[in-house]
Amino acid sequence: MLNRTEVKRFDFLTVGEAMLRLSVPPTQLLSDATSFDVHVAGAESNVAVAISRMNYKAAWWSRLPQNPLGQRVVQTLTGYGVDCSGVIFSEGERLGTYFIEFGSSPRPTLVTYDRKYSAASRMDEQTFDLSWISQTRCVHLTGITAAISDSCYSLLQKIIETAVSQSIHIIFDVNYRALLWTAQACRDKLTPLLKQVSTLIVSRRDVEGVFGITGELPAMVDQLHQRFGVPQIAVTIGDKGAVGFEHGHFFEVPAYVVQMVDRIGAGDSFAAGVICGLLEGSFELGLRYGVAMSALQLTLAGDIFRLARADVLRLMNSASASGLVR
Repeated sequence: MLNRTEVKRFDFLTVGEAMLRLSVPPTQLLSDATSFDVHVAGAESNVAVAISRMNYKAAWWSRLPQNPLGQRVVQTLTGYGVDCSGVIFSEGERLGTYFIEFGSSPRPTLVTYDRKYSAASRMDEQTFDLSWISQTRCVHLTGITAAISDSCYSLLQKIIETAVSQSIHIIFDVNYRALLWTAQACRDKLTPLLKQVSTLIVSRRDVEGVFGITGELPAMVDQLHQRFGVPQIAVTIGDKGAVGFEHGHFFEVPAYVVQMVDRIGAGDSFAAGVICGLLEGSFELGLRYGVAMSALQLTLAGDIFRLARADVLRLMNSASASGLVR
């Protein structure tokens, strides 16, 4: 468990790719769109913003193009309190983008990536000053960064090696993306990494689809623990909430009733909540934060958690997810 009294430069450090998200309004198609809503997006940067909104010192590493789009990313994140001083800018490269076409049943929501050969995909072991790792209370990594490129995967290996050598708490979110790699490749690449992390975050869908573990939830989580030896495991179960495993103890946190606006970013808000609980010395509290923050994020357009700690606590302390605030 994280040391609650330890004071360091950062409470949280993460690394990953940020992109621009371009989405068309519901009921419209990408193929005939005349305008787009534009948001800064990216799993790791989303988590960093949410951590900062919960009043913790969050830092984000990435590699961005030295152009107005790269500057927009940094301006957005720093505007929400994230430390971006470790970001590396490069000339003549590009920022990844992704496009969303929102669906309504039975038509699915579609994501189209345009991120190949982005500046972030060229991150490697030499890109950042890894001595910063000693200056943070925890490190957060995801399977998305591992999938972007071989050099990004090597970077994660080096970060984990450095963090382990300095007893820094490592949180890893599987965050499987079928558009980036196969389930088999994900399992093969992540298995050696996950055996070294402190806290694992994964969806039930990925426990089944990526790791091939099925059955009742307690047994599934126990199999994950046996396979990787991770002390703490948080599993999201969609609209049913989340379950946690710590020191042989299994517990559940129910979901809130939500009128959904946009589902993108909810998983990142959950991860941020888990991490906040760890920073406060309670994994179980972290799952409660995570479920509440995920529910709130579902009510917002865009990937970024823009609410405040007071909003999270208000929801957790209320009997209802809606109402009139006077």
